Amino acid sequence: MAKTKYAAEVELLSDVARVLAESLDLEETLKSILTLLDTHLKLRRGTITLLNPETEMLDIKIAHGLSTKSKTLGSYKIGEGITGRVVETGEEIVVPDIAKDPRFLHRTRSRTRGSGRRTAFFCVPIRLDNQTVGALSVDRQAERTDNFKANVRLLNIVATMVAQAIKLNKLVESERKLLRDENVRLRRELKTRFDVQNMVGTSNAMQEVYRLVEQVAESNATVLVRGESGTGKDLVAHAVHYNSLRADKPFIKVNCTAMPETLLESELFGHERGAFTGAVERKLGRFERANGGTIFLDEIGDFPPSLQVKLLRVIQFKEFERVGGLETIKANVRIIVATHKDLESLIKEDLFREDLYFRINVFPIFLPPLRERKDDIMLLADHFLERFARDNAKRITRISTPAIDMLTHYHWPGNIRELENCIERAVLLCTDDVIRSEHLPPSLQMIGKEDRVSEQSLTEIIANKERELIIDALKRTDGSQRRAAADLGVTERILGYKIKKYGIHPKYL
Repeated sequence: MAKTKYAAEVELLSDVARVLAESLDLEETLKSILTLLDTHLKLRRGTITLLNPETEMLDIKIAHGLSTKSKTLGSYKIGEGITGRVVETGEEIVVPDIAKDPRFLHRTRSRTRGSGRRTAFFCVPIRLDNQTVGALSVDRQAERTDNFKANVRLLNIVATMVAQAIKLNKLVESERKLLRDENVRLRRELKTRFDVQNMVGTSNAMQEVYRLVEQVAESNATVLVRGESGTGKDLVAHAVHYNSLRADKPFIKVNCTAMPETLLESELFGHERGAFTGAVERKLGRFERANGGTIFLDEIGDFPPSLQVKLLRVIQFKEFERVGGLETIKANVRIIVATHKDLESLIKEDLFREDLYFRINVFPIFLPPLRERKDDIMLLADHFLERFARDNAKRITRISTPAIDMLTHYHWPGNIRELENCIERAVLLCTDDVIRSEHLPPSLQMIGKEDRVSEQSLTEIIANKERELIIDALKRTDGSQRRAAADLGVTERILGYKIKKYGIHPKYL
């Protein structure tokens, strides 16, 4: 007989351990544990009561065999009743017959008194990190052969396992809170970074771009961003999303040229298990992952003709099916597309559907090339200089006048991306606090050669270098010839002669 009871206890603990391993949901785990106690111990009622640190009250967290109303009535002060006493002392209490014990408050009104059958009540503490955080209580019909000590021992083991579930839940919740806080912080950073006011450029062309972004951001209209490669079309897409009502939802970017046609369809719309060779499980597509937010289709001009019909349906009817699937999925997604290609020419060549063009061309925004934004070149250059100097721990404060001339006279076929790469290279090559012409790429060095009527002589090269060094010294000393001369290691008289020779005006630097 003892062996049978021992086996039953082992089976109960084994089942409780399995429940703890199966779920991280605390309420679901605790409900399952009370159900197991009922199954193995034939309890009538069971509760797990936890201490609320804010109210310092003991509230029933999970109940088995109690009505919802009874559960709400089960609230105790520390030291009140049997449950309160167990939490206060940290010691278990066994009541052989609740009808004969005045400590039993019967607060939940769930038991019928005077039934003639003896009901035993067991309450054991739940301890966590040397503190009592709650209590596990059960009651069951008492038998003459009951071994109360064995029952308490078993319940104490279960209470210890409950405590571990509570501890694990606290760790998980703490980690989730950290992740939520980090997510909120990152989204706030993204919104700040891609705010229209933080985009660099004061030219009339860019002012028009800012105006259009602000106008369309809060709507759900499809946006078509056009412009040459490297003009910053992705920044506009980000700005539209993070200034919209969907800013706290996902922003999913897809480069339509980066994937082959078969993979692109699966990436966008997802696929079902077995849809094709290698599809070993269901996969959610980018449209599903972007639900509630925005999807950015970059280089839409390269979108495969065979998929354009499916994309048209998503835009028009907000629905699609996964590859190999029959279920129609709704897509609450805002669509932003971008291209550097001439879509009108592609339509004439039957490479782009005209009906799709009209669907995406709802609100076009054109980004001008950098050569048409001369006023923005130095603003962008200074912006990149500050960033790359900080990233590389260098104290570079400015760009020399000859280098500025090269930057502003270059035609920038690669637009902002080329300028960014150019400044990064210059920062890496620079060994003092000034970006000079020799730090710029060979493509920009050719600008000076093209402007010359004939090749410069050695004397002219030295003179140009000397003039550049004098201008830099005067800028560093706020136009003071005395301090500039000391900085260059020459007399003030010689410096004055050189300034006059090269036509330099210190007060205008």
